[in-house]
Amino acid sequence: MLQPIRHILESKTIILASGSPRRKELVNRLGLNAILCPSTFEEDLDPKDFNTFSEFVEATAEGKADEVFKRLELEGKSPDLVIAADTMVALEDKLMGKPKDKAEATQMLNELNGKWHTCYTGVILKGVEKTVRFTETTKVHWGHATKEQIQAYVDSGDPLDKAGAYGIGSSLGGAFIPKIEGDFYTVMGLPLYRLCSELCNFYGYKTDQE
Repeated sequence: MLQPIRHILESKTIILASGSPRRKELVNRLGLNAILCPSTFEEDLDPKDFNTFSEFVEATAEGKADEVFKRLELEGKSPDLVIAADTMVALEDKLMGKPKDKAEATQMLNELNGKWHTCYTGVILKGVEKTVRFTETTKVHWGHATKEQIQAYVDSGDPLDKAGAYGIGSSLGGAFIPKIEGDFYTVMGLPLYRLCSELCNFYGYKTDQE
């Protein structure tokens, strides 16, 4: 999908403002030679200060992008493009980030058990002269699991660094998800179709995404 702008992307210094191995894997799948640079942005924004969950995840992603962009500029390594993302899970009006420990992970999964919820991923494309913001959402159904199954999953350690305390991309976490409505990669943390569309538009190749 990026082939029409591949020659442009290859000439750019692209930074992925993340320490997430899942997001790094996804940009690698696209053939982007992005440099991994985890942000030190303090993710302490209050969702109550925003009108929607989409605004909240976009603001958090923008905080990550801005921190990395400014830090690299000060180091004399000005990037052409910084890509940042933030993913959260919402069960009705309750927003769930990464659990702080196994107890919170267990609590989150018990709340999600047998229910539909929504995954939000906000993405920022920050260039020298412009910034693009967007959010993709995907509905996810967490299947019915026993307390023993949930506890065994938590004990595996897989949920502890993931929003909503589960990872759909791992065989351990994905086994609990019978169906979704939307982009699978939104749940993994980087919606690939929308990202590619926005990158094409960002560099002047117009798509139907407008």
